[in-house]
Amino acid sequence: MPQPLSFEALSSSQYVLSSAENFVLYVLLEAVARGKGGGRLPLNLGVVIDRSGSMYDEQRLEFVVEAVKFLADSLAPEDKVSIVAFADTAKVIVAPDQAHNRDSIRRAVDEIDLLDIGGGTQMALGMRAAIDEVKKNLDASRLNRVLVLTDGQTYEETACIDLVQQNREQISFSTMGVGVEFNEKLLMRLAQDSNAKYHFIGNPAEIPNIFEDELLGLRSVTVRNGRIDVTLSQGVQIRESFRASPEIYAMGSPLVGEDRKISYDIGDLETGIPGSVLLTLVLPPRNPGNVRILQSSFHYEVPGTGEAQVDCELAIEYTLDRTLTSKRNGRVMSLVDQVSIAKLQAKAEEELKAGNVDRATRLLGNAIQGTQRLGLSKATQALSGLLDQVKKTQTLQTKAAKTTLLQAQAVVRKTQMLDPEALKDFGKPE
Repeated sequence: MPQPLSFEALSSSQYVLSSAENFVLYVLLEAVARGKGGGRLPLNLGVVIDRSGSMYDEQRLEFVVEAVKFLADSLAPEDKVSIVAFADTAKVIVAPDQAHNRDSIRRAVDEIDLLDIGGGTQMALGMRAAIDEVKKNLDASRLNRVLVLTDGQTYEETACIDLVQQNREQISFSTMGVGVEFNEKLLMRLAQDSNAKYHFIGNPAEIPNIFEDELLGLRSVTVRNGRIDVTLSQGVQIRESFRASPEIYAMGSPLVGEDRKISYDIGDLETGIPGSVLLTLVLPPRNPGNVRILQSSFHYEVPGTGEAQVDCELAIEYTLDRTLTSKRNGRVMSLVDQVSIAKLQAKAEEELKAGNVDRATRLLGNAIQGTQRLGLSKATQALSGLLDQVKKTQTLQTKAAKTTLLQAQAVVRKTQMLDPEALKDFGKPE
């Protein structure tokens, strides 16, 4: 039986200079679900809707109602969905056993503004209520996910983080931020910590499309609970590790034990969308010759089939020929550049918040040069807009500046090779 996925280790260069100095090498570990696996997985969703006072601005709540109705119309008979509204308190407005009564769902969401739940923002209460509903139908053969939509700062942010940490082994959490008042760092973290998705929604009219995209992604999942295990050869060190696709973000300081092993949770894989980690390795000096620098395994589950793994290893050639070491793997280096651009954007944001406007503008200028060199027009446009706002306002406090920041974050974090045009060439030999 053919494997339902591919897994490979690619290095930025097949050759390393044999000298008395350490050598930095980039390694991409990438899994791609190729087949249909065991078919579409039934859903077990908890939808958490912010119904605080600010959700009435710009018709946000109206677009949420439209999106939830679309979700209700798209359910398969085996799907389970609950809907929770929250403000100062939380209330389950649709329980899983009501999910296939479309009239009941439509009535519940149409009357969401009549709920007596206050006007504040207690997101943790909404999340906890949704988690309780999802757990009623918790099953390893289902896609168990909570979708959280909010437009404001919440009380008790730590409680939200704790809920994700406590339940991440069973449930993933996709987050959607509307407008500019929400805490994007919090929503990003909740999604990243559970290997789900974060969405920035600048225009409330985009809400139905975001729900549709999320639902299409869930329908495309064929491989569950992916994990990359890495065993490093003696002397090899990890300097940095980043999630490289489908989004770019740091994966924290790597902790390598005495057994030279480290693991990275990847989560569920949608068909054709790579799940990958980019490592910055430091290799020790060696004499010329072929050397294996790591072994890796991708562990995963296919519902109805059970657990499985795919193994690979990576060897490089130490050489005295400098012309060989100048050859680079274009796809790996493209991702290295995209990670570097994301780091520059994040650093510019930190500098601006610290009042270092000149430093921030220089960093953004460097990031724009990188996107232009790579031909990333969307990222160039987003970063240029942010740079213009920074020069104009000298701050991130204005609505326009914050909007351009959130737009730039969303574009820069998305792996550009996953744009529709780029996907046409995905998998073709270089």
